[in-house]
Amino acid sequence: MPYTVVSRGRVLGTTEFEYVRCMERLRAGTLSPSEGADDLIDIAVGVSPASFSLSNKSDEIAGPAGRDSVLSRAQLRQLGASTEHADFASACDRRQALELELRGPNGALIETEDVWIQDTEFLLSLPDPDLPECDWDEESLDFGPDCVSEDLMALGDAGLFDESDEWDAFDLEWSGEEEQPFPRYQVFARLVNDADVP
Repeated sequence: MPYTVVSRGRVLGTTEFEYVRCMERLRAGTLSPSEGADDLIDIAVGVSPASFSLSNKSDEIAGPAGRDSVLSRAQLRQLGASTEHADFASACDRRQALELELRGPNGALIETEDVWIQDTEFLLSLPDPDLPECDWDEESLDFGPDCVSEDLMALGDAGLFDESDEWDAFDLEWSGEEEQPFPRYQVFARLVNDADVP
């Protein structure tokens, strides 16, 4: 059953809310954009890039301490006067002005606390600050002077890599299916009443 995301009478797209539910009253799914709704979707997803730019500016102002530091009042004033802050505030205002609504399969309004859309293409383009680049060479795989490759091979003899019948419970065969790309847009809705989207 398709649900529709609407902004002031204009349809942005539809969703089946097919994602696994992990929190009460939260629904999520792929958004299939409507033709001619690109301008509205650009506004709806514009807060994330602006937020990322503002975060980078904050790190720049903080200096070497970066993300782990607390900005002083002078630094906060500098951040507040930045172009990045103005862009972020504008993106938030424009998104709020969309007044996104969720409509059920029958067109009836479903009460929500919030409806938001995210652009996976943007998210996938971001660097991961928590994952340093690794060069897998012999030094990085050195387990210490007391551990040599023969010892690692012998672990199987010790029964640590025992081929038990429990492995039969897993389907280890390659399915041969092509890997599906991430959908470009995802939509999330926080419902007022959990029963409104069964």
